[in-house]
Amino acid sequence: MWAISSLVPARFLTLITHLVIVITIFWSRENSVKACLPLTYTVEEYNIEDVRLVVALSVTLGLFAIELAGFFSGASMFNNNQGLLCILTCNVIISIHTGGLAASTGGSLASAV
Repeated sequence: MWAISSLVPARFLTLITHLVIVITIFWSRENSVKACLPLTYTVEEYNIEDVRLVVALSVTLGLFAIELAGFFSGASMFNNNQGLLCILTCNVIISIHTGGLAASTGGSLASAV
């Protein structure tokens, strides 16, 4: 029973961690865009990738706001299936974000932050 009662705090922590990582990527957007471009690129290629990243992060923040509103309103806070699904998906997304960030800095996440 303790596992079920710990889903709410774990879900809150994964939601906040995901929010912090997305905001950090938003702030360091220039490095992320340059990491996905070849060594020689044009300004047009940079602008296209920058717009793609801004759109993706904006959609992420919008959907995150909806999920957080549902969590704080209590509509999905105590639904155990929803909580477990959220924790699993947030952890996968966090792994992808930090893995991509570490890969763009030569494998060291500490040098990215």
